[in-house]
Amino acid sequence: MKNFICPALSIIAAVYSVCYASLGGFKGNSSAMSKIGLEHPVLFAVWGVLTFIALAVNIIIGYRKTKYKFYIALLILSLIGMALTILCDFDYDKYGEYILHCAGSLTFSAVMGMTVFLLFLLSRSYVLAAVSGVLLVADFILLIIYKETAFIELMPIFSGYILLCIHNMKKEKILVETK
Repeated sequence: MKNFICPALSIIAAVYSVCYASLGGFKGNSSAMSKIGLEHPVLFAVWGVLTFIALAVNIIIGYRKTKYKFYIALLILSLIGMALTILCDFDYDKYGEYILHCAGSLTFSAVMGMTVFLLFLLSRSYVLAAVSGVLLVADFILLIIYKETAFIELMPIFSGYILLCIHNMKKEKILVETK
């Protein structure tokens, strides 16, 4: 079942993300997912829920291969972040909501990225850990330089979809003890 659900959810979420992002273009601050959400709040909520579910399901499947359970708390924190992002307007005139929206977005992004990176690291998928680490740092640098754009926001999410699918679909090594 995981061989179907991981890529299927990722593809559905990625296609929706591209369609949603196309409403604002892919360049400039006006293309930021939250900016588009000001004009299309329902579509923004669908994007947020779909993005969280696709990443969370892939993460749950990945962590079930390990002995670690802390990811549950991290997913809850990430969910709270996404809920704040969706429920609070990205409108500077509503300063309190604006701050909660930004805090939620940052929480979702940072915690989700950390959860994915730790999965790869703890699973000894060092190549995937290195790739995800480099992508997260590159995305952070691009965010500082260019501010929010759909491309910069979607890069780590799409990377997560791809890397988690690779991780979850690879065959596990079975260790055989010899005496």
